[in-house]
Amino acid sequence: MSLLKEALSGSRSGRPRGRVADPHDPLAYAEEDDSSWLLPYVDVISLLLAFLILTLAMAKVSPRKFEELSSKLTRHKPPPSTLAELKATLDATLREAHLQDAVVTTLDDDGLRAVFRSDGVLFESGQADITPGGHALMDKVIAVAGKALGSRHQVAIEGHTDDVPIHTSRFDSNWDLSSARATVVLKSFLAAGFDSHKLSAQGFADTRPARTLPAGTTDAAALAKARAENRRVVVRIYERGTP
Repeated sequence: MSLLKEALSGSRSGRPRGRVADPHDPLAYAEEDDSSWLLPYVDVISLLLAFLILTLAMAKVSPRKFEELSSKLTRHKPPPSTLAELKATLDATLREAHLQDAVVTTLDDDGLRAVFRSDGVLFESGQADITPGGHALMDKVIAVAGKALGSRHQVAIEGHTDDVPIHTSRFDSNWDLSSARATVVLKSFLAAGFDSHKLSAQGFADTRPARTLPAGTTDAAALAKARAENRRVVVRIYERGTP
């Protein structure tokens, strides 16, 4: 009742209404307290927040820099940013999986080349269906490559055979076999989410052997080794503009 009487007396006397300044009440405020500054302060903060959001929306975020920042915050190793780093990471991954003999990587002016042996590694003899072990191998390679490749990179897949002719119900020639194998590997990249515009597949049959022996050679062991090296799939990663 006393508070009500004071409030009524204050209103009658022309004083502004409000809570009575009670030192024991944490919510109490005196009549001279002025909180009018809060409105322009909130307006300024709102404008600054809107400006920050607009700036972030218009800014271009570099995926590479974002990965580096994320790796620093999470203490994870950032993905490789160059083909040389990709080669080193890929070689280390293959060594850990004891697959270094199945894939040989080289770096030259044309980019990074990963040569897959086709004999029992990716494909059975005369077949174009990837083996279960070949799928596991491709998954490892694609997982590493997918973290490193950017918009400037292209992936060219080449199929190669030896010089022994083939003629089956499925493959009329080595051209068909090499093209089918390259296409099947390309589909593995597509299934992993790679952009189809950055992929290509070619079959070269036996026209570009990795090892050439003189015609008429009688060394059966050397001939068998050369043919084994020529039966291969090559995944070439290069930057756009490289022939």
